[in-house]
Amino acid sequence: MKKPYPVPTPDSRPFWSGLAEQKILLKHCRQCNHLFHYPRITCPHCLSSDLEWKPSSGRGTLYTYTISRRPTHPLFADEVPQYLAVVELEEGPRLTSTLVNVPEDKIRIGMELAPVFERHEKEGATLLRFQPADASLRGTPAPASKPAGTTQLTPEVLAYIGRQSDKVSGYPVSAEEIRRFCYATEDPNPQYLAGEGIVAPPMFLSIPFDWEVPMADLPEDGTPQQNDGLPFPPLKAKRKLFGGYQVEYFQEIRPGDVLTRQRKILDIYERSGGSGSTVFVVIEATYTNQRGEKVAADINTIINR
Repeated sequence: MKKPYPVPTPDSRPFWSGLAEQKILLKHCRQCNHLFHYPRITCPHCLSSDLEWKPSSGRGTLYTYTISRRPTHPLFADEVPQYLAVVELEEGPRLTSTLVNVPEDKIRIGMELAPVFERHEKEGATLLRFQPADASLRGTPAPASKPAGTTQLTPEVLAYIGRQSDKVSGYPVSAEEIRRFCYATEDPNPQYLAGEGIVAPPMFLSIPFDWEVPMADLPEDGTPQQNDGLPFPPLKAKRKLFGGYQVEYFQEIRPGDVLTRQRKILDIYERSGGSGSTVFVVIEATYTNQRGEKVAADINTIINR
């Protein structure tokens, strides 16, 4: 999967188009003279729809910030630490962004900031970042430190990246199984419950692979093992935690479909902190139907501590 990029809507498209021209455009209410962000069709102050776009100088100050030392998603692992900021523009509106070109020890609440228009040609997108307005405060952030000699990422562990499981088929999807799932999750959407064209809800994806397992065969955490042959790296972890889930759908699941799943280890990376080392194992699963058509792909992150 690729990193997600903003998808402009009819209401927000002028803002994103403005960034491509290195301009920050804000919505302005002619009725109450209020400037605001994020773009919407009515003024949040007086609810008037008499709006126009006005350019911002781009200058602002750091209202608040937080440092993310763990990726908000595995796809952003190459960007940590991230300096997530709320910037107050000199015209008044505040917006969320990230700080770049600044050493961590130079970040101060209230510091003056200037915009950075970061162009991504392949994706056709321009992202708005901010850096210190004072060039003397700019610099390259220090990389995340890691205690020497404590890494679990041995060549043996890293060799598991790219390994795949066997292809495993689930039991046939039925309308009754879809209904049971909807009743259990309290989802009364008629698209899932009645009529000839019913489809499965999004989170139904893994249900056909939930085979019943005797209590005696369950491990200590109560989670049945997925016997699809995917080898797990040999880590010195006492416990595993669920660390995140993302799914992308390519077509709907319908009664009569038989899904086949194959899993693959996409990445293994490590973060160190005061409580020790944590290893993240990123696993992608690809789902196809009985016609060989790709139905979905999901990414799970397993935290090992």
